[in-house]
Amino acid sequence: MENASTDARRRGPAPPTIRGVVAAGAGTYRRRFGRIVAAAVLIFAPIDLIVTLSASAARSVEHNADVLSVTVWLASTGVNVAGTTLSLVFFAGVIDRLVALDQLGHEDIPLFSTIRRLPTARLILASILTTAMILLGLILLVVPGYILMVLLCIVGPVIVIEDLRVLAGLRRSAQLVWPHLLLATVVSLVPAMLDEEFTSWLERSGWYESPLLHLGADILSTILIGGLIGVFEVTLAHALIADHRRRHPAVG
Repeated sequence: MENASTDARRRGPAPPTIRGVVAAGAGTYRRRFGRIVAAAVLIFAPIDLIVTLSASAARSVEHNADVLSVTVWLASTGVNVAGTTLSLVFFAGVIDRLVALDQLGHEDIPLFSTIRRLPTARLILASILTTAMILLGLILLVVPGYILMVLLCIVGPVIVIEDLRVLAGLRRSAQLVWPHLLLATVVSLVPAMLDEEFTSWLERSGWYESPLLHLGADILSTILIGGLIGVFEVTLAHALIADHRRRHPAVG
């Protein structure tokens, strides 16, 4: 463990370049794959099960036009949004601890202790505000929505790393990302869009209608794609924070 921590301190934060962030993130993903899988299964499996069952209930009454059908559909949508937000919030916090352990040599904290230490309320509120702003941007002119998606891609990690309030976290993410817009686009937006395409392909498959296969595919996608995206975004956050502090030592 001591040698691993020494190697991590020697690595330090990734340089704020596409190659640097991708290489550092991929290295952490490879070295900590077992922990990432364990976190994904523990966090996503129960929530994905609830979301999958609610979606199946909504599909069973989607062709009806009565009050019960509308109520079931609204409840399913609410469960889906809440479940996705909660799972991503907790997963981002756990991934941040793994990145800090692997790249910066921080203390190795057990998974349940990590979850207990997360600023859960702030992360959930930040996720809700971020989602609302992005959706508004997409509805109005599309392009602003994608710009906001990039500028706010590290809101969760910076709130955890720097212990910020919600609005301060939104501002901090935009402040850090703006000088590195191309880097953040390549590291966060492109993989997220590829993940969306993969999910859409799964949903067009007939076997995806089975709740158990749906659940298994979602968890597998989370481990292989979502976990990698999470590592990339947290690695990006640490890289941009370190770069900003180097360029502005008085502020840091």
